[in-house]
Amino acid sequence: MKHIFKLTAIAFSSLMAMSFSAHAQDKPAQEPESTAVIGAGVFYGPEYIGAKKNRFGPILFGEYQNKNGFFVGAGRGIGFGTKVEDFSVSAAVGYRAGREDSRTNSSLFSSDDLKGMGDIKGSVTTNLHLGKTLGAVNFTADANLALSHRENGNLYNFGASAPVFQTASDKVEVGGTLSYGDAKYNQTYFGVTATQSANSGYKAYTPKAGFTQALGTVAWTHVIDKNWSVRTAAGVSQVMGDAADSPLTKKKTNPILMSTVNYSF
Repeated sequence: MKHIFKLTAIAFSSLMAMSFSAHAQDKPAQEPESTAVIGAGVFYGPEYIGAKKNRFGPILFGEYQNKNGFFVGAGRGIGFGTKVEDFSVSAAVGYRAGREDSRTNSSLFSSDDLKGMGDIKGSVTTNLHLGKTLGAVNFTADANLALSHRENGNLYNFGASAPVFQTASDKVEVGGTLSYGDAKYNQTYFGVTATQSANSGYKAYTPKAGFTQALGTVAWTHVIDKNWSVRTAAGVSQVMGDAADSPLTKKKTNPILMSTVNYSF
């Protein structure tokens, strides 16, 4: 069970911008109600950001949204959110998965190419969200701030998404996200200290704060009935900035795929 939770946290942290655990059916804004969704599926993506190799892994998730704004979910954490006209805001306590320096079945973010780099411990985080809808386009800004293992640094995501096709049973959305890491975050995930260099053979490297990754996605939600739905999303990740020049980055462009069967109630 511990391993399943670890896999789930990693999958969601790498695809946060895709809002994969979103409820498949739109609820009328004037009639808020509590909802819950559970799902299971598969994830395919790089072993770590910038990795040469990709891998498949399982996903299990659940999310509960109270009509008063309280929520708890595998991707969002535990917190409170609200909407004011075209704006949405939320704050939560969540978890950012770490990384292991040898490939293991208990972690999607693990690779033998990282031997000698040492493990990165996961962090308890504060997750802050701001959204704004303009016409059919939803703009978002998210902050993922480390509360524990603060040396892991902070990550900020800026995104936009919009539906391009919608019927009573199907919805197709396109989206894009830019990720910005502070100096501590970029050093943790893309830097190589003198000690790590001696242990791993990689050249010492100290990245600065800056944009680290761009992600473009297409997501399709198919509603089977009032309870069941299937959601599939495909994306392309592009490592950028100082992260792209890191000796750990072996492949700058990687595919990402996630598909789940969901039950809402």
